[in-house]
Amino acid sequence: MPPRRRKPASTTAHTVGAGKSAAARKFKASSGTTTAKKRTTTRKKPVRKTASPDLPLPDPGERVWVLDVPFEDRALASASGARWYPGPRVFAYYGTDLPDGLASFESMPYSLQRWVEDDANEEWRPEVVHERSLTPRETQLESVRRQLGAMNAGFPYFAQMDSTGLGKTLAVCEAVRQAGSTPDIGTVLVVAPKGALPGWRRTIADTEADLDPADRKRWLLVTYQSTKKLLMVPEDTDLGKRKKTQNKRTITLGELRFDIDVVIADESHALMNIESQQSQILWRYQEAARAVVWMSATPGYQPMHFAYMARAIEQSRAAGPIVGDEEVLGYGVTTKWAEFLIEQGFALKEGKATTGLKTWRWEPEDAAQRTRDIDTIHRWLSGGAVPWSISRPSPPTPREPLGQELTAAQKRLYNSAWVDYRKELGLPLWKSVGGKRVLQKNPSTRAAALRFRQKCSYLRIPSTADQVRAWIRDGNQVFVSMFYRESVAGLAEALRDEGQEVAVVDGSMSSQDQEHEIRRFQTGAARVIISTTTSAINLHSNELLLPERTVSTSAPRVTLIHDPRWTPIEIRQIEGRANRIDKDHEHTTSTCYYGYAEGTVEEEMVLTGIERIADLGSIVGQADLIDPEAFLAARAEAGSASGE
Repeated sequence: MPPRRRKPASTTAHTVGAGKSAAARKFKASSGTTTAKKRTTTRKKPVRKTASPDLPLPDPGERVWVLDVPFEDRALASASGARWYPGPRVFAYYGTDLPDGLASFESMPYSLQRWVEDDANEEWRPEVVHERSLTPRETQLESVRRQLGAMNAGFPYFAQMDSTGLGKTLAVCEAVRQAGSTPDIGTVLVVAPKGALPGWRRTIADTEADLDPADRKRWLLVTYQSTKKLLMVPEDTDLGKRKKTQNKRTITLGELRFDIDVVIADESHALMNIESQQSQILWRYQEAARAVVWMSATPGYQPMHFAYMARAIEQSRAAGPIVGDEEVLGYGVTTKWAEFLIEQGFALKEGKATTGLKTWRWEPEDAAQRTRDIDTIHRWLSGGAVPWSISRPSPPTPREPLGQELTAAQKRLYNSAWVDYRKELGLPLWKSVGGKRVLQKNPSTRAAALRFRQKCSYLRIPSTADQVRAWIRDGNQVFVSMFYRESVAGLAEALRDEGQEVAVVDGSMSSQDQEHEIRRFQTGAARVIISTTTSAINLHSNELLLPERTVSTSAPRVTLIHDPRWTPIEIRQIEGRANRIDKDHEHTTSTCYYGYAEGTVEEEMVLTGIERIADLGSIVGQADLIDPEAFLAARAEAGSASGE
């Protein structure tokens, strides 16, 4: 069965006519002011001035370079000869050669900037490719066969839900490669976390290395935070004055900027909130694509999370519509999905948000209802012989609780007021809000749990530093996952004071800087890596490093979750960073320690996260993902041992 809207077969991007969509026509019709009974004279609004959405063509003998310029470097780029073009919203330079001052801003392969650059030059810039190095394993080829089988059967959706570390990226790239004979497949959009983009670039280049350039697909890699750049705002549309109104109308009325045949959502659990801007934009691209692939080892852990897969479940069940033929977005999809679940007997409770809109919560009354709801979702997604998904577990991850006891002085700081606590530790008392310095006051009731977590995180740094040093002395390399950047800085400083090399990765860094720090850890230049990133990075031993074709160190890895998480998705993703398949197709194991301050809110968080991981495992058909009873028993043993 074909997707929602058929597009002409094309291997190049194009700009869809602004203001021509059905949503735009409905909006104009509903905002009309003239009726048959009464003619009113309204003041004509001035035409909204917008810049051209396309870059001007270069002069003969010249070419255009579209640059990837960070916001803080815009003045430097302008001084070096680059110019900002508000229509396509990019910096570009026209000339025969790129000046040295702009070389660091050159666009990356498969990026949005490179896509726009190729369109402006009316030719693809040849990519530098190497001899193919990655060979798919049989488990990955099985995934390829299932994905192509679903596509050939006319089912345009596929859910790649294998556990972490089993090679989902290579499997999906190989499936796109083998679908090369399909005339409707020419352009591929990949939406992924920032940290995953370098890995995608390497895998795409390796997968297509031995193909003729004419047979290669046109790939576009963007982050979830950049999805708004995939829309074109209609020139004659009034977006309103309020920013919130502008965003809503842009998402609804903005035309799709590119013609995409295959949409791939990596770490697709980012779409669980179907009402977010990025989810709505991806929903529109999914509706227009020839094929859609969702990739995540943790697609969701309760029924309301799977609204973004409503189309696939609707078509696979063939038992009545869920979304139907209506053009709905965001809250409209939430409503239809919730009504469908209620009809199926799920334990959803209705409520109301502050805006007056109806909301739904999943609240099973007993264990039997909980099990029934989870088993039903499992049956729809991966149970039995569901042809449009695959979900296989990796070998179990060794898990150990690591309760840390606060000293009397630390307990006093833990219970102190927020301002006094930061003052005594020498942390900044002021924060920047809207460009103004504001005192970090004592926490409100809603912020109390967050403040207590942050206190626990910072107060446990000395204990964690001692534990990390012990693991290093035993010959390990250590991955520490943290939630707060102040804690990251504190732990890194404590380890560096003793001469330890430490790599740091957080969301404020560019993908290139993140990759540099990860390489330092993988090559052994740094024995410790501290990261706030929870997904899409490889930290396991014996990894094949591309494009150099070298191998990461063989030292055993230890994982420490310093800051507990509420959601099983984050926990499971963290566990999978160093528990992965290596270059020899062997599974590398990293014991994962759950750190927490005993007798605090962190202890409750660890237990809640473990229970939810069990639900997640049941939904995706990996019931052995975690055994809560075994973990609780280990926690009790650790507690009794520390008491002795």
